[in-house]
Amino acid sequence: MQALALAIALAASPGVEGRLPAAPLHLWSVAWTRQLVGPAFLEWMPSEPGGPAVDPVTGLVLVGTRDGWLHALRPDGTIVWEFRGAGPFDAAPAIEGDTVYAGSSDGRIYAIGIATGKERWRYDAKEELATRPAVARGTVYVSSLQESIFALDAATGAWKWQYRREKPQGFTIRGAASPAVGEGRVFAGYADGTVVALDPATGAVRWQRQVAPRGDFLDVDSLVLQGGRVYAAAYSGAVVALDAASGDKVWEFAARDATRVAVFPGTVVAVTTSSVHALSPADGSVLWSSPHDGAPRAPPVRAGPWLLVPTGYRGLRVLELATGRPLRLLEPGSGVAAEPAVAGSRVYVLSNGGRLLALDLR
Repeated sequence: MQALALAIALAASPGVEGRLPAAPLHLWSVAWTRQLVGPAFLEWMPSEPGGPAVDPVTGLVLVGTRDGWLHALRPDGTIVWEFRGAGPFDAAPAIEGDTVYAGSSDGRIYAIGIATGKERWRYDAKEELATRPAVARGTVYVSSLQESIFALDAATGAWKWQYRREKPQGFTIRGAASPAVGEGRVFAGYADGTVVALDPATGAVRWQRQVAPRGDFLDVDSLVLQGGRVYAAAYSGAVVALDAASGDKVWEFAARDATRVAVFPGTVVAVTTSSVHALSPADGSVLWSSPHDGAPRAPPVRAGPWLLVPTGYRGLRVLELATGRPLRLLEPGSGVAAEPAVAGSRVYVLSNGGRLLALDLR
């Protein structure tokens, strides 16, 4: 009954439909919802930036929440296990084989057995960890909010190397780009407006490029590696494509307050605080643009023919990926800051109120 009531509320909300053009009403059905975090005393405008991840082998949903718990749920919404960390989980975990790796703002990264929920190791970076780790060739890479990237042995948690940049003077935006690994490099973005390519074995700098235009808030808090290119968003006003091998700039698209970037077949999607832009991967030309209102902390994801755009406190906006046409707004009552997880026709969404929703696409 709870899921049915939520579905009716989402479909009938006059505020949502009043802001969007006419669209098919039944884009999804709500399979189930589960409250993972309750409201805290005197808590105002909570945020859940962690987000879920789905194990492709077992189908388990792994999601960390602001109260310091990492939850494992079956596809039917029942809890398999829960693990308590020492601080909030402010980024989605990474899954590799039979292990889930989750960074916490308490400064620790935890390695947990997916089947048992038992801790295998932890490493204390002594810096806030609020990005999704990357795992490749037996190494876990994780970026901190203090401008460091750590390389750890995936089996034992032993430290391999660390690379750090100094923060620029003045204010910066809270956040960091998750590291990207491939093409024989580890790529990271920094608050001084640079993208750096590092040797995955030693952490030595292979190249570094200033990509942010002059202005306030140079932060590069989002980057993606795809097809031999690194795509990065700089808040001071640019989305850039760099050659992964050399760091040479392939193209640049001017976009004020660019916060997130994602890459799908034939399309680069850039999200700002006011617009969503679909760009050609070849030359950065605009395929379409759609007005947008929010402060996204997570990149958009693709779900079939749709684009799902977290907007922070304004919910999850659903656009037609081919055209940018707005279709729906999923507003669970507290907004959506976290990146959704897509598993076939099922989408998992974590609301800022700590509720996990399972949506079945139609």
